[in-house]
Amino acid sequence: MKKTSGDAREGAAGTAALVGLCTATLVGFGLAWRQKARAAESARMLALHQERQARHALRAKRLEHDLRSPIGAMAVALELLRTAEDSATRCEALQVLERQVARMTSLTEQVHDFAQDLND
Repeated sequence: MKKTSGDAREGAAGTAALVGLCTATLVGFGLAWRQKARAAESARMLALHQERQARHALRAKRLEHDLRSPIGAMAVALELLRTAEDSATRCEALQVLERQVARMTSLTEQVHDFAQDLND
C-alpha cells in the first residue's frame, strides 16, 4: 500500500502532537520541581527564623533574670544605709552598691548587644 500525502500529514501532525505533549509534560515537571524547591527553601528559612527567635527569647529571659539580681541586692543595701547605725554595716552596704552598679553597667552593655543582634 502506498502512502498518500494525507497519511504523511497525519503522521507529521501526530508527531507534532507527541512532541507538544512531551514538551508540556517536561515543562510541567520543571514547574513542579521549582515549586517543591521553593517550598523547601521557605520551610528552611522558617526553621532558621524560629530557631533564631528561640535563641533571642532565651537570651532575653536570662538578661531579665540577671537584671533582677543586682536590683534586689541594691534595694537591700539601700535599706541598710537608711537603717544601719554602725559604720561597718554602712560601709559594707556601699560596697554592695558599688559592685552591683558595676554589674548593672555590664548588663546594660549586654542588653545593648542583644538589641543590636535583633536588628541584624
